[in-house]
Parts: sequence; structure tokens; C-alpha cells
Amino acid sequence: MERWREELIRSAILFGVAIVLVAGFWFHREFYQVGLYRLLVAGGFVTFLVMAVVRYALRGEFLGRSRATLTLSLEDGERLVQRRATLAILPADAPIPRVGAYAVARFETGPAFGRFRLADAYRTRLGGLDADEVRGAGFRTVEELRRAWSARAPWRPDQVVLVARLEPTRGAVR
Repeated sequence: MERWREELIRSAILFGVAIVLVAGFWFHREFYQVGLYRLLVAGGFVTFLVMAVVRYALRGEFLGRSRATLTLSLEDGERLVQRRATLAILPADAPIPRVGAYAVARFETGPAFGRFRLADAYRTRLGGLDADEVRGAGFRTVEELRRAWSARAPWRPDQVVLVARLEPTRGAVR
């Protein structure tokens, strides 16, 4: 539901930009009377604002690159890169951006490997993960997840973890 609301807002912004552009064509006939330099400065500024608003409406970020980062282990990141996973199972205290935000995903060793939208995030107990969540994280079985988790931290079924559903974006990593 949240995604539909966000898409509706972005579409309304694009519609508003279209109306502003049409009004600009009407105003255009009088615009040349203000002089060349004023035309260049004011026209350049308005064009920049229109492009910035359209960028926000299309990509969910206003200016520049996304500031949010998501740090993942090499194994978790590799599963996302290979498109074997859409979920990341993280320690409960892992820093993540707000749900709906776009973030640059980085390996814990530093290099960035992709841009993702954090579609959903919730906390659950490690032992309470169901088969769909385990498969969504790129594991075939709970036992496979247990072996991978035990390589980083002790497996405790009552431990609270953060499950983050990530959607890859078309934008390149910057």
C-alpha cells in the first residue's frame, strides 16, 4: 500500500511539472522581452528546478546521490548481486535507512556493489524464520542458514534479527 501511495505522489508531481511546462510555453512569448542574460539565468534556474523535481519523482531522490548506505557481509552481498536473494537477515542493531529509502549497498570490506530500495524491514527471532524467509535470503534450508550464521556469530534461536526486503534499482552505483 505504501508503495502505491508513493507512486501516486510521484505521478502527481510529474503531472504538475507537465502543467508548469505547458504554462511556460504560454509565457514563453513574452519572456524574450526581459533580455538575454536574464533569460539565460532565470531560464537555466527554472530548467534546473524542473529536472530536479522530475529526478525526485522518478528515482525517489532529490539532488545528488543517495546518502543512505547499507553494509552487508560478503556472502549476503554476493547473494543479492547474483539475484539469489531479496532478503537480508541482519543483526537486530544493524543500521539501516528508513523503509522506502534508496541506499547504496556496500560489502563490509568497503566496496559498493549496488543500489537498492528498502521495501520492508521487520524484526523477528532467528529460530522463527519461516521457509519463505529463508529462501528469500538465498538459502535452501534452515540448516544452510544456520551454518552461514554460525560463521559470523553463535546461532541462538531466540536471538532477535532484522529482516530487510531489498528491491534492486536501475541506477548505477556512484
